[in-house]
Amino acid sequence: MRHRCRTGVTGLASFLVLVWIGSGTDHAWWSPPSASTAPSLGEGVVSGVFVAAAGCTALVMWRKHAGAVAGWIVATGALVAAQALGVTLIALHSAPPRGTLVQLLLLAVGLVGMIGVVVPLLAPERVRRVVDETFVIGLGLGLVAAGHLLLQFPRVQPPSSMMQLLIGVLLATHLLSAVLVLQQRAASRPVSALLLVTVGVVVLGQLVPPTGLAGGSIDAALWLARTAVGAAWLGIAWATLRRALEDEQRRIDSFEHVLVDATREQRERMHELRSTIAGLVTGSAMLDREDLPSETRERLWTSLRRELDRMERMLAGTGPQATDLRLDDALTKILDLQRLKGRHVELHSTGDVVRAPYDALSEVLNILVDNAAKHGGTDESVVEVMRRDEETVDITVTDFGRGIPHEQRPQIFEWGKRGTGSRGEGIGLNVAQRLVTEAGGSLRLADRDGAGSSFVISLPAVRRSPENDLQPTRLVPSAPAMPDLTMEDGRAWRFSG
Repeated sequence: MRHRCRTGVTGLASFLVLVWIGSGTDHAWWSPPSASTAPSLGEGVVSGVFVAAAGCTALVMWRKHAGAVAGWIVATGALVAAQALGVTLIALHSAPPRGTLVQLLLLAVGLVGMIGVVVPLLAPERVRRVVDETFVIGLGLGLVAAGHLLLQFPRVQPPSSMMQLLIGVLLATHLLSAVLVLQQRAASRPVSALLLVTVGVVVLGQLVPPTGLAGGSIDAALWLARTAVGAAWLGIAWATLRRALEDEQRRIDSFEHVLVDATREQRERMHELRSTIAGLVTGSAMLDREDLPSETRERLWTSLRRELDRMERMLAGTGPQATDLRLDDALTKILDLQRLKGRHVELHSTGDVVRAPYDALSEVLNILVDNAAKHGGTDESVVEVMRRDEETVDITVTDFGRGIPHEQRPQIFEWGKRGTGSRGEGIGLNVAQRLVTEAGGSLRLADRDGAGSSFVISLPAVRRSPENDLQPTRLVPSAPAMPDLTMEDGRAWRFSG
């Protein structure tokens, strides 16, 4: 509807402008010049507008369909206008009565123009590949330009046989070009109908004066018809141009959106890679210790292989698959990586089972514990598992660092948001929240008194059954899970179950 309204408004405005220009001619503005009159400046301006419009349309089409043959075909509208322009310029420079040589020159220009227009259109396969509604609009503008141009050179009555043959060549050019293009059915019905009307108006404009019927109301009707179809083509061309620009802007916006999403995805993947590589580098360095017991070394190898497998899945773009995770085992494996980085992580688990992707849970816990060390200034963290109800298990990750200022808490999960003085990218918490949400859970910042911060990961619990009832275990101190990996400063990883 907006496209139709824009076409109508532009067409009406063009019609009024064309009427105003035509009313400024030296002779009756509805009749063509006679042998004793010359075209006015207004008539030249109108003709020039349509010639330029046909040329611009051909240029647009040529940029879409590069190539010698295709470029010649898409320039059909401009070639029709050029044929009429060449004939008119020669006629204006040779006042009647014209000699045989001048008439032969006019006929030669007309024939060359017809061959240049019609012959390329006789290859239907080539034409079908390039013809569209924009092409038809260009042809319509070229025909209107020809209609105005061919009525500007002085005429004599009755015309000589040579001039009658020239008129036949020009009309054949217009008719054949329109028929060959319309048979491709590349334009909408209104545009195709307007092209037929345009051909009819242009043909009548050439046939009426030689018959002696020109004058008075007939000339006025023909001029009004030429002005109306010209205004219609200008309206359609302007509206089509605006629509093409809007479509192009939408494509640009969509490309920018895809580019932003791709850049965001790459940054998130690099964030996860850096975190994983840091753990692998630390673990690899610890494997070089000669005093490392064989059992501990085997556990380190297992942890490193697990992280390498996770990195391979991430690089391959394999999405995390949800599975039943026994948190005692899963958290022990996940937090091994943090222990390799020298973090002191205390775990309290109740033996619950959740439904979640292992890779996603691993990434979320790594982000929270890494943030505590990088931004909170502490390597001390506590991970606690608590069954909230029959459907939800909460995993609380608490650190004892600097904490998060109250004014920054509402936006910590927004992508790209980071605290004052932070050297991070503001990506980690947003990624963590997205991963937990995709797993059917939630991640939130819990209220906490005292130093540090506390995050709660809520995941769907696997419903207990009488055959497989996992009772929570009593929280009692136990031996360290990896006592041989105690760091020189005495930090250790502990598990209570």
